[in-house]
Amino acid sequence: MKFNRKFNLILVCIAICCGLYLGIDKMISGDIYSALIRFAIVPVMLVPLILRKVFHREIGAKLETIYLLFVFCAHFLGSIIDLYHSVPGYDKVMHLLSGSVSALVALYVLIKLNQYSEKSLFFNVLFIIAFTIMIAGFWEYYEYTCDQLFQKDAQNVLTTGVGDTMQDMIAATIGSILVIIMYLYEVLSHSNWFITRFMKETRES
Repeated sequence: MKFNRKFNLILVCIAICCGLYLGIDKMISGDIYSALIRFAIVPVMLVPLILRKVFHREIGAKLETIYLLFVFCAHFLGSIIDLYHSVPGYDKVMHLLSGSVSALVALYVLIKLNQYSEKSLFFNVLFIIAFTIMIAGFWEYYEYTCDQLFQKDAQNVLTTGVGDTMQDMIAATIGSILVIIMYLYEVLSHSNWFITRFMKETRES
């Protein structure tokens, strides 16, 4: 637990400090769009802290670390350090991981809303997939809105049409299916691995 907190704090400090520094640099050079992307890392990395301090909601050490790691890789390394353009396939890997993270969040939501039951595996799986597709869809809405507001092409519509958007959503769905396979295996075999421990921690948080 202590290691998780220290690790999370290091991730947050690196992302926020670098994001602010690079954001100010972009502001000075007149690139408002890039500056906003860099400044946005601040509230995004602070979501677990905001939930804890403002809404008195604990999301659990595992989910918090997974969330911060994903945001660090997707937003900080991907958008700010620009690995999306410098590393082939990085975007698709992040969308795959986003599906896996969304699947874990779906399990968290089911448990916290007291709707989870091991007797309803079909419903649980259906909810996880639907939740993941919903999150992936909202993300594409967000990218489309930003493209329209700032006259950018984050969705790569000019070069791929709807191809890039569909590939992103398919990657996210595959990511959720991987978690579902792990979930079903652990439940049906009564194993005590990652998913089982994650659900136990969620119940106790």
